[in-house]
Amino acid sequence: MSKYIVVGVDGSPESLLALHWAVDTAEQRDRPVRVVRGYPSDFGQWPAAAMAGYVPPPMPVDAFQEELDEAVRYARDRLGESAASGLLTVIDPAQAILTEADGAELVVVGSRSRSRMAAAVLGSVATAVASKAPCPVVVVRGVDEPGQDGGASRSGPIVVGTDGSPDSEDALSFGFEEAARSGRSVEVVYCWNPQVDFAETIASTDDLLEGWLVEHLKPYQAKFPTVPVHAAVVEGRPAVRLIELSAKASMVVVGSRGRGGVKGLLLGSVSQSLLLQADAPVAIVRRQDE
Repeated sequence: MSKYIVVGVDGSPESLLALHWAVDTAEQRDRPVRVVRGYPSDFGQWPAAAMAGYVPPPMPVDAFQEELDEAVRYARDRLGESAASGLLTVIDPAQAILTEADGAELVVVGSRSRSRMAAAVLGSVATAVASKAPCPVVVVRGVDEPGQDGGASRSGPIVVGTDGSPDSEDALSFGFEEAARSGRSVEVVYCWNPQVDFAETIASTDDLLEGWLVEHLKPYQAKFPTVPVHAAVVEGRPAVRLIELSAKASMVVVGSRGRGGVKGLLLGSVSQSLLLQADAPVAIVRRQDE
């Protein structure tokens, strides 16, 4: 079976943005779309579940099916009848998406959380999927201003955060490939925190880092000669600077975790911060050999 794109839906405006982004991307990549709608059963969550004769409240399965059918119709109208399918399943939404991600080229989910409180919901879906999916995950960020969206129609460069680690190498490959398909430019950013106690060496270190970054990107530029590239070494915390750059980006791409992450379990702090605060879709790219 050929690779496909998985998108999670739940009837929310955020998942509608994710659906539009996934279909746009599927059209660019000539890939089918798999629309997933998971819903956990409430039976085990009620204290009265163990009582004799207890009957749990009915689940609005028909409404869930209608949401899924509408999403699949949208995808088929854009891509063709055979290029979209759907799955409605009685399991946790994150687990439903992860199950379908085994054969996927890309997973897309939506989010517009802007606060720590909202992170509880995000953590159950977007963070879980981005932490464990065997392929890149794009979290499509919504915005609060009316008339704007976080979909694939956003203009601006594709911003890629790099630190020379294997994770960021995969992020660079993803960013350049996406730019080549979409006709956008790539802005590669290396962030570092100079110490004020060593101010005399900051300028020379900055020059060394810029030289390294230029050399480091030459193989990518040779492979993707039509992609405009801007490389920058900037001072500051990576999460803070990438969030700032996301305001004018079409996408921000980073590796799945920091150097101290637990394999297969945790996202890095930069990835987590971007999922919560970025103003553009965020692509979390896992190591392909994990």
